[in-house]
Amino acid sequence: MDFSWNRLGWILVAALALLVLSVWSKRSSEVVEQAKPNAGQVVEQAKTTAGQVAGSLSVNGVDLRSSLQTALDGLKTTLQGVTDAASAKAALPQLDREGAEFDKLRDLAGKLSVDGKTAFAALIPQLRPSVEELFYKVLAIPGVSDIAKPVIHGLRAKLDALSKA
Repeated sequence: MDFSWNRLGWILVAALALLVLSVWSKRSSEVVEQAKPNAGQVVEQAKTTAGQVAGSLSVNGVDLRSSLQTALDGLKTTLQGVTDAASAKAALPQLDREGAEFDKLRDLAGKLSVDGKTAFAALIPQLRPSVEELFYKVLAIPGVSDIAKPVIHGLRAKLDALSKA
């Protein structure tokens, strides 16, 4: 009989251990499930905040995102018109005006919040490759490099400054 009570004791201990493990496992999964919506809310809040920052790139009524795009589009149009030394010389005043637009944008970007400055600076690497391609194309035209190189270097420096605004 001692043997059967001993076996019965172990069976009871094992059943109790399984019960405790089952209850503990159920509670753990409930805690995890409760935590999931909170984590999702944090992600949604972060997305909303990032969207608000990205959407609020205005200073003194000037939308810096669209102004930057307009300035870059104008620069691309000017650079596409350069086909030889004569057109490069004719484009210099327009390239100077476009450089002045980048200076204005840099000054306005300096008035943004820290998050706004970060969001604005992040636009430059996204938009710059097409302009860089045109810079290389213009500089590769025979007789144009000597004329356009100083202005293009200046424009690159201004774009660098905007990316650090």
